[in-house]
Amino acid sequence: MTRHVRNVGGLETRLARSCLKATLMRHIRSFAQKEDGAIMAFGLIIFMLMLMSGGMAIDLMRREAARVVLQNTVDRAVLAAADLDQLEDAENVVNGYFDSAGLREHLIDVTVDEGLNYRIVGAQTEAEIEMMFLNMVGIETMVAPAASTAEERIQNVEISLVVDISGSMGGSRITNLKNAADEFVDTVISASPPSGDDFTGVTSLSIVPYQGMVNIGDDLGGQFNLGNNHNYSQCVVFDYDDYLQTDITTTQALNRMAHFEDSSSSSSPITNPNCAVNDDEAIIAYSISRADLKEKVNNLTAGGWTAIDVGLKWGVALLDPAARPAINGLETAGVVHEELRNRPADYSDNETLKVVVLMTDGDNTNQYDLKDQFKTGYSNVWWHEEDDRYSVYTPAWNDYWYPHSPQHYHNSPYGGTTDSRRLTHAELFARYSERHIADYFFRTPDYNNQYQDYRNAVTRIVNGSEADRRTRALCGEARDNGIVIFAIGFEAPTGGQNLMRDCASTPSHYFDVDGVEISEAFSAIARTINQLRLTQ
Repeated sequence: MTRHVRNVGGLETRLARSCLKATLMRHIRSFAQKEDGAIMAFGLIIFMLMLMSGGMAIDLMRREAARVVLQNTVDRAVLAAADLDQLEDAENVVNGYFDSAGLREHLIDVTVDEGLNYRIVGAQTEAEIEMMFLNMVGIETMVAPAASTAEERIQNVEISLVVDISGSMGGSRITNLKNAADEFVDTVISASPPSGDDFTGVTSLSIVPYQGMVNIGDDLGGQFNLGNNHNYSQCVVFDYDDYLQTDITTTQALNRMAHFEDSSSSSSPITNPNCAVNDDEAIIAYSISRADLKEKVNNLTAGGWTAIDVGLKWGVALLDPAARPAINGLETAGVVHEELRNRPADYSDNETLKVVVLMTDGDNTNQYDLKDQFKTGYSNVWWHEEDDRYSVYTPAWNDYWYPHSPQHYHNSPYGGTTDSRRLTHAELFARYSERHIADYFFRTPDYNNQYQDYRNAVTRIVNGSEADRRTRALCGEARDNGIVIFAIGFEAPTGGQNLMRDCASTPSHYFDVDGVEISEAFSAIARTINQLRLTQ
C-alpha cells in the first residue's frame, strides 16, 4: 500500500511569504499615500545639502585664510630683502621672515637677481590644507599658494623742480616752499655723490624758478642760440607752437625777451626788470650737489607775475634729449659733474626715469615784452658819457632837445656827434623804465609822436587763458613722452588748482595743500620716486 505524504512545511512557508508580500505591498501603498513621509524625505535631503554646502564654505574659507597669511608674509619678506640698504643676504632675510611667522615649512623657493644698481627678490610658497567636510566627497586636501616679487632699482632719475616765486608767494608761502624744497633735496640727492663705476643710477636735479618769465642764467643761456638784440638778461619768449613739443634745441633761434622795466617812473637805473638778472633766481641745471641745490632753494625770493607755462617749458626741455649738447657744454665748462655728460637720456631708455614736479600758488597772468620796434635798432637819445648828458633828436623839427637844465633846442647833440653817441633801444631800456623814458626824454620835445610811442612801448604778449592753454598742451606732450608729472596747488585759487590737476600724470599725482602741508606733498613725491615696487 503506497502512502502519499504532503509537504506541509513547504506549503506553510509559501503561504507565509505570500502574506508577508501582501502586507509589505499594503504598507508601501499606504506610505506612498501619506504626505508626512514625503516631507520627511525631502527635508532630509535638503539638510544633507545644506550640511555639505556649509562644510564646503568652511573648508574654502580655511584655505583662503591660510593663503592670505602666506601672501602677507611673502610680500613683507621680499620687500625687506629687495631693499638695497639691506646688508644681509637676501635669501636669509626671506627665510628669517618665514621662521618668525612659523611658516618656514611652506616656503618652496627663493630667487635673487641683483646687480650694481638693482635687486629683484622673488619667493614662492604653498600650504596643504586638510579638508574637514569636502573629504566626504573625495577631496582630502587643497593647496593654498602664494608668490610675490619685489624690486628696487636705483634708476637714472632726472628731475626738474619747477617752482613758483611770483609776488603772491611772499611771506609765509616762500618760507614754507623753501623748507619743503630743502627736505626734497635731502631725500632725492645723495649726500656724497658717487664717482666712476659707482655712479650708475644717480639722481640729478634741475631747479627752475619762475615768475613772469624764467631767468635761465648766463651759464645755461650761453648754451642756447638767444637773440643778439642785447645781453643784459636771459629770458626767452615762446610762441604757442613751441608748447606742442618738449624740446628746445641749441641751434634754433630763440626770441630773447627785451630787458626793460615798466612798473616804475623812477629816474634811477632800473632795479626790477621783467627778466630778472639775479643769479639766485636763475635755473640750476643737472646738479648732484646737495650744497648747491640747497643754497639755490634758500636764496629764492618772491616777486613779479606768474608764467607757469614758461617755467614748465624749461623744466620739460631740460629732460628732453635735445638738451644734451647744452648739458655737455655745461660739463665742459665745469658747471655740471663730468659723470652727467650725455644726459638727458633718450626717452626710450628704460633705465632712466624723468620727472617734473610743478608747483604754483596762483593762476597764469599776463606776460609782457617790448614791441618789436623797440627791441632792436637805435633810439633817438644821444649820450655824452664824460658829462653824463643826454640829447633827444626830434625828426619832425630836425633838432636836438637837451632834457637837462637849462633845457634848450640845438642843432647837434650835447658835445657834438664826436663826443656823444646814439644809444640803442636795448641800452636805453636797460637804463630807465618805460615810463621814465617817455616822461623825461619825449614828453616836451615830441609829445604827439615819440612820447606816445614810448609810453606804450610795452605790450601784452600772452594773457592768462592763453598761458593755461599752452600749459595744458605741453603737459600732454610731456606725458606722451613718458615724463611723470607731479603737480602741487599750494593755496592756489580754483583756476590754478584745475590747471595743476589737469597737468598731473594721474589724479594721485596731484596735491592740493595749504601752509606747511607743502612739505608733506614734497615728501610724498620724494618717497614715490624712491619707493619699492611690487611687480607681481
